[in-house]
Amino acid sequence: MRLRTKRVGFTLVELLVVIAIIGVMVGLLLPAVQAAREAARRMSCSNNMRQLALGLLNYESAYKKFPYAVGQSGSILSGTATPGPTRVRNHKGWLLVLPFIEQQALYDLADLNLTTGAHVRAGSTSTTAGPLPGEVGNPNDVVVSTVVETFLCPSDPGPTNYVTTSSLSYSISPGTTTLQGAFTNYDFSVRRTSSTSAIWTQENPLDRRMFGLDASSRIRDVTDGTSNSVMVCETLRNCIDGVAQTWGYAKWVGHGVDLAYPRGINDRICCAWDAVPNARPILASRLGQWSITGSMHPGGAQYAFVDGSVRMISESTEILVLQRLAYISDGQVIGEF
Repeated sequence: MRLRTKRVGFTLVELLVVIAIIGVMVGLLLPAVQAAREAARRMSCSNNMRQLALGLLNYESAYKKFPYAVGQSGSILSGTATPGPTRVRNHKGWLLVLPFIEQQALYDLADLNLTTGAHVRAGSTSTTAGPLPGEVGNPNDVVVSTVVETFLCPSDPGPTNYVTTSSLSYSISPGTTTLQGAFTNYDFSVRRTSSTSAIWTQENPLDRRMFGLDASSRIRDVTDGTSNSVMVCETLRNCIDGVAQTWGYAKWVGHGVDLAYPRGINDRICCAWDAVPNARPILASRLGQWSITGSMHPGGAQYAFVDGSVRMISESTEILVLQRLAYISDGQVIGEF
């Protein structure tokens, strides 16, 4: 007489139940993993901003003033290579800060007597410091096309360099180099301007930002308090209208980022055809306009203050509060943010 052996195993129903449970657990785990990764990226972004803030403060300690946002901007199209007091250079102030953010080798490669960037102010009669961008003997093309990790937020999937050299308003040189300007996610807190602007010392003190054209602020100018005044703003490396911020050279639009601009934080709309019911897609990784602030961090963006601290500010913050944070000497109470 044969004895029946008892089979050990899963039934089909049991197997399906186990698979369903595993699927639910993975579904619960993935958002947590993504949140943890974003938290790490946000921390890395904050560290980058803190390094830039400390670099600016160390620069101020060494020279008793902060750098300009942009130095001697203008068009190279209508000038010559004749040196002179009004010669065009189109420098961004970050060039001066490079030794203070562990980029001494890149600073040593640059020639601050020569021009960077092709064009800012159409019709300018200013002379340029030669040789021009793209010409033999000007090393600045290489410098300002170099991607510096300290200037990049790891949450931003946007391009690291300007994608074409054909536009004279935004490229390094007028078609004489294939090098492409390197973007930055962090830039000086400035008044939003295009083409022309007053030098920083001529701006109205009641709505003056921390940085500006040709002139430099000092700690004593921050009468609203260093912990109440924004110094560096976060932005994205892609925008619809204009071109995003480049760290090494000035362009026709974009001498920095304006926290006080009425669009506020994380505005993805450029024009009427972006809004419903029109069809242009709104991308999380693309801002609507140049020189506005935003990020890929959920709910807001990060900012470095003059005291060296880095804080997250919500995208729902009222524009009046943002303006008071941007203005360094308006004498107004900021309130909660």
